[in-house]
Amino acid sequence: MDLTIVIPVLNRRGLVRRTIESIRRSPIWPVRIIAVDNGSTDGTLEALEQYAGECSWISVLHEPAPGAAAARNRGLASVTTTWVYFFDSDDLFEDLPHEWKTDVDMVAFPTRQKVNDREAVRAYRPVSDPAVHILNSMLNTISMIFRTSWLRGIGGWNPSCRIWDDWELGLRALLARPKLQWITTRSYHCTSVSQDSITGPSLRSGIGRGLDCMKIALDDCASAPVEMRSRCLEALKLRVLILSGKLLHEGDRDASRACRDFISGNSRLFGKTGLKGKALEFYSSLGGRGAWKMALASLKKEK
Repeated sequence: MDLTIVIPVLNRRGLVRRTIESIRRSPIWPVRIIAVDNGSTDGTLEALEQYAGECSWISVLHEPAPGAAAARNRGLASVTTTWVYFFDSDDLFEDLPHEWKTDVDMVAFPTRQKVNDREAVRAYRPVSDPAVHILNSMLNTISMIFRTSWLRGIGGWNPSCRIWDDWELGLRALLARPKLQWITTRSYHCTSVSQDSITGPSLRSGIGRGLDCMKIALDDCASAPVEMRSRCLEALKLRVLILSGKLLHEGDRDASRACRDFISGNSRLFGKTGLKGKALEFYSSLGGRGAWKMALASLKKEK
């Protein structure tokens, strides 16, 4: 398989070898692995270098600029294979699709997520509509395989996104209109949300950085082809209102207000939503699930 797996690593000395060994035991083996240390202080870099000395198929790089996106870009710059895939340093690798069309730019497939011992398949809609991804985050780090040259061509990962960088990349990828193959036969990999995950154990723990990512996504949407632009901006506005409601459900009124301020402070998000947006925010504040589906249904009616 002409594929490299890039793994950003920060303070995972006790976990990263387990993660790499899970790739080595997987059905896709052999592949190349690039591990990129992102400023670890717990001996992770030294442990990786020792491991690489034992295994010729591992390369170890160092990226001083903070953030997983910066580390992924450092790895991407060193990839020599046709295809590249990104994995996290604290999860166990299972498998990847073994065959896909050779002329595509991107391959996408379902994944699972485990939160507080509860595991479920993440929302997945195999459609290339960026507004759907804005609302349900169907593309995430471990659900995308890229043609290396194509990913470089759209700029790789955005290091200004300190969280939700995979969501932003998925959006930008869809806006670039890739030739994309959707795989639906099974889910691959389960990612665990823990206390020390980048996104944190709750929404409010990372909402400041999340809104920074939303600003970047706003620019992505504003520069989208004209036929996509208004729909994407409307979807982004609805997503922020849903986030506001979820934050109210978590009891953080200040963070919820920051979401509403984000909307009122960006002229490109002015305009319609009205009762629809308020209803989504209120529903989410009560702990209602699946608000993104309601938002998507309203977008379909207005398309």
